[in-house]
Amino acid sequence: MLKLGSALAFVLLLGDLAIADGMPVTHYRYHRHYRLPERHVIEVVAPPYSGNFIINGTRFTAMTAACLPWAAGEPITLRAGDWHGRCVYAVFYNVLRRRSCEMWCQ
Repeated sequence: MLKLGSALAFVLLLGDLAIADGMPVTHYRYHRHYRLPERHVIEVVAPPYSGNFIINGTRFTAMTAACLPWAAGEPITLRAGDWHGRCVYAVFYNVLRRRSCEMWCQ
């Protein structure tokens, strides 16, 4: 029993010395960071085919007739202007219809 206890103490002492040698321990961790693009949609078109849109809680009015067939729920991206309407005009790109449209900010 004494031999078993001393052998166990010797192994634990060697293990602690191996850990305390100051060698850096490298843990390989692989993290995949995906940056998804912002997804915005046309929230409301009221009345339909009027060119009055609510996007991101802000009202926008179409400058041209190119925007008139756009409907609520279609994905859009911002090309120029501001999402929150702090601009004079904005340019939106409809991803579904593949068309751009200039709008007045309000």
